[in-house]
Amino acid sequence: MTWELDLSIGPVQSFVAQSRRTRDLWGSSYLLSYLAAHAMRGAVTAGGTIVRPRVDDDPLFRWVCGDRSAPPPRIGSVPNHFVVRSDTDAGAVAAAATAAFQDAWRQVCQAVWRYYLQHVCHLGAETEQIWRRQVEGFWEIVWVAAESENTGGLLARRKHWRTHRLPDEPGDKCTVMSDFQELSGHVRAARGSEAQKRFWDEVRARVGVLELKEEERLCALAFVKRFFPKIGRETIGGALDVDHWPSTMYVGAAPWLREVRDRAAAEAKEYVEALNVVAFKETIRSHVPLAEFDGAEPGKFFRLDANYYHHGFLTSERRAPLKGGDDSTRDRLGELLRRVYQSTGSPPPVYYAFLLADGDRLGEQVAKTGGDVGKVSEALSAFGGRVGDIVRRHQGVTVYAGGDDALAMLPVPEALDCADRLAEAYTEAFTGQGLPTATLSAAVVFAHVRMPVGRALAHARDLLENVAKEGNNRDSLVVAVLKPGGTHCQWVTTWTRRYPDGRKERAVKRLNGLVEMMRDKDGGRGFSASLLHHTHETLTLLCGQPDWSPGRVGELPAGLDLAAYIRAEVLDSRESSGRARSEGSPAHGGGADGEPAGTDIERVTELVVDLLPPSVNPAEENTTTVDAGRVGIDGLLLARFIADGGREEDHG
Repeated sequence: MTWELDLSIGPVQSFVAQSRRTRDLWGSSYLLSYLAAHAMRGAVTAGGTIVRPRVDDDPLFRWVCGDRSAPPPRIGSVPNHFVVRSDTDAGAVAAAATAAFQDAWRQVCQAVWRYYLQHVCHLGAETEQIWRRQVEGFWEIVWVAAESENTGGLLARRKHWRTHRLPDEPGDKCTVMSDFQELSGHVRAARGSEAQKRFWDEVRARVGVLELKEEERLCALAFVKRFFPKIGRETIGGALDVDHWPSTMYVGAAPWLREVRDRAAAEAKEYVEALNVVAFKETIRSHVPLAEFDGAEPGKFFRLDANYYHHGFLTSERRAPLKGGDDSTRDRLGELLRRVYQSTGSPPPVYYAFLLADGDRLGEQVAKTGGDVGKVSEALSAFGGRVGDIVRRHQGVTVYAGGDDALAMLPVPEALDCADRLAEAYTEAFTGQGLPTATLSAAVVFAHVRMPVGRALAHARDLLENVAKEGNNRDSLVVAVLKPGGTHCQWVTTWTRRYPDGRKERAVKRLNGLVEMMRDKDGGRGFSASLLHHTHETLTLLCGQPDWSPGRVGELPAGLDLAAYIRAEVLDSRESSGRARSEGSPAHGGGADGEPAGTDIERVTELVVDLLPPSVNPAEENTTTVDAGRVGIDGLLLARFIADGGREEDHG
């Protein structure tokens, strides 16, 4: 008999999403992918054949299987869920996969323990016992087996059968994974604060002050995922260049760094040379995190920890530690950094973007092919192979790309274009195999640099599953802006907006048109910030929603001509701008003398009217998606935010 095994490794969310910094996020997703590759190898060794995903040419799987002709790949590409076909005992294959996974995990943990913690465990209270409890009891591999191609929904049903329980975790908790005890074992409430501090100070002396901040106390799981890449030869058998891994702050600053390279090289050199005198070693990396700045001068400036690009962080000992100097030193550095700002025209952005994408109804897609898992696997492999290149071309960094999933970090101006291109590439990967059309949904979250990475990622995952997929019936994009005070806007749309008049418009392209009309370089031509807020206030009242919240839409009053209303608002804004100029105040407008030209008025009106109504995928394909009888203001707020490039507020 031929068996088909469905195997899934977990828990994923508590391991990956609970991350303080981007390297934690990358490290956890990479490590999970690496361990999954070992599980696959174990299944193959026991006589199984991996049928989904297709991993024969996957670089990480090949590395795990012994192809060491190049350094280990930088991106995790093996998913935690895979399907194995076998003519032998299904239980033996599953047991072999589990054993291979656990052996690889044990090797990683033992290496991290020996290198970083063995010499300080005597300063803790039962530190070794805490370590063993946490690393030995965390993972669960669930599997089901049935006659080939008949697994159906068995795995989902198996997951509802809860058989894995994590042990109780007493004491003070980890500052990254809050359900787990931190490793010192000392309890501050029981007069253990000094002993706890002594333990972590000793660890910090070994790993570096920028690798483990003063307030951080980690559990075994958080410690492993942060530090295993630093000793890659011992943990996975090959060096991982973590210096190339950028922070969210660095990715967000990429557009500004280009301005520094092109317009402020002299000022940047003066700043970084002064900083270098009082900086810790880890402040200036050995490599640039983004390849496009390789060779840019001054080199040390582009290798800085991104905190040191922000004046508000430079004044903080916690966020920008220095090994020498006093307040006057920081004042001097601050003045030099402001000179860089003057030459570039602005400080760096304070927002970045997370992009999370996932294929829609993959099981149904397999069913449409008559169970041809091989072709589906080929399509997924083709898509995964394109993700990294697409993200790079949009100045982003891929965190994970495997199967039908992708996670990336991007600067504000590029994120939505990247998401749109990924959606197109996913469909192309399936049609290229002669398969029925497949769709992708995505969530893009623009988050403030002060926001914990885990919170932004958790928000993106919630939006993807509950808003783009369930709420908008998939094949959709959802975008949110998370400001320090809360969610600023939340816009969801189908990728292609089909209007009642028969037009079809790509949603991101339409939004970009409005963004261009709002750019400061043209004085906010045709749609100023004041006009935006006035439209916001008026429409929420007209639609009976004075208590508007992000993501809400309302019914337009019967008989309201939306285009005429928007045109009137734009014209009124032009007249207000004219009055402001006559009184000697700055104007918001376009055209040669600051007023929106007639063509601009019509263009703005058209774009706003197109973007205000929601667009939801109907049950039937190729029918109208846009509901012209309802409107929401989030698309306008989002366009304004993107036009400002993530710079609209000072975090200093």
